[in-house]
Amino acid sequence: MQITLTIHLVLSIDPTEQYPLAAVAEFLTDQNIESTLLESLIESLNEHLVEAYCGEKHAHGNGNERFQRSATTTTRSAVTTAGEHEFTLDYVEDTALGQNDETSHFRPIEDLIDFDGKKRYQQDISAQAVDLATTLSYRDAASHGDGFEKMPSPDTIQRRVTQCGRNLTEFLSTRLPGTEADTVIPDGTKCYSQDDDRDYHDVQVTLAEDTDEETRSVLDVSVNADWDEIASSLEAMEAITDDARVVSDAETRLITAFRTDTRKHQLDLCHVPRTLSYKLWDDGSLSLDDRTEIVSEVAGELSHLKNSVEKHRPEKERSAIRERIARTKERIEKTAWQLEQFSSPKAAEYLRSGIPSMMTFAEDALEGFEVPWTSNPVERAMGEVAKRCKRDWMQWTEEGLEALLQLNLVKYANPDQYRQFFDGLLQRSTHRKIRCTVSVTATGGEV
Repeated sequence: MQITLTIHLVLSIDPTEQYPLAAVAEFLTDQNIESTLLESLIESLNEHLVEAYCGEKHAHGNGNERFQRSATTTTRSAVTTAGEHEFTLDYVEDTALGQNDETSHFRPIEDLIDFDGKKRYQQDISAQAVDLATTLSYRDAASHGDGFEKMPSPDTIQRRVTQCGRNLTEFLSTRLPGTEADTVIPDGTKCYSQDDDRDYHDVQVTLAEDTDEETRSVLDVSVNADWDEIASSLEAMEAITDDARVVSDAETRLITAFRTDTRKHQLDLCHVPRTLSYKLWDDGSLSLDDRTEIVSEVAGELSHLKNSVEKHRPEKERSAIRERIARTKERIEKTAWQLEQFSSPKAAEYLRSGIPSMMTFAEDALEGFEVPWTSNPVERAMGEVAKRCKRDWMQWTEEGLEALLQLNLVKYANPDQYRQFFDGLLQRSTHRKIRCTVSVTATGGEV
């Protein structure tokens, strides 16, 4: 089927003035040319399809045909990225069906063009609004339209976000099983709750890190879930390996959920000085200067260890790494013993019990494996959560928060899958089935 549209555009300009190119571009944009084209195209397709059923208007003998033009003509409003539209669409009556049969009247255009049910805002403008809502508040996203492009209301955007978030979760669930991530980086945070039964929502985010490819992806985004359930679900789907390395802070529930006899934990070394400083303060037996000196010594030992691993692992200089591991363990154990003598049992126990988790990345380097010594990837993801969801005035329902976080974090960590999801939602594969040629002829100063 081919439809030809003829456009006649007359542009008048005062030749004594100079016009910025940007001003001309804005002026043409304000003419809503794309909107006019789309409306004319759909109405031309409508007439073409009606003629295919009923013949040309007023043609002799039309009254004897099975399909008759209905006296009913409706206006269908819609909003797309091309603007706001009013389409005049015709009904056709199938006279072979009973007068009271609801299917006896139909609009042929709907066999060719999907108007997304009765929704006014079509999938493209809704997708654009949802994408804006991953970084802007619903109110700001709604006000982002600029005259030729009308955005849905904040409430409509919120509904679209919730629906898209659920659909994205289903989309990813079909791709997650069998991914077998060997480095897992989980973390949690809190967001204000709008629900009556709680003041805060607990947010749990689990990322997979591929150190060879230098990429990361979202394994799970949950709200008010249990870490044990999250870990068990990922194990059941074989989304993580039995001997994966878990990189995180010292949150006990998180470590207990993921760590097993074959799955080791790597403590984020950036957290060690802060936690040790707090433990020393809590013990209350040392002065500020003494506490600062102890924290500095431990941080220096860990820094020396990670620098040694970064230097020697690429060259497979295992003896140098092994020597540094032994020296670091010895010095931290000695510091723990000294703290016990100084009546700082909490700080001493923290160092002694944490040594195995501090050394995982170095010991794996002996086998040629690269394990992150920091949970920075998920910390940065949490930064994305904070920017969008943790402002003082923001409160969330559990369902709405989980949907928005899914969109926000997949966009951040899995941009390819985020794009593939919206490609499927908007059925962009149909672009390949549409052909269009455009020609413009300038004549006598008129285009």
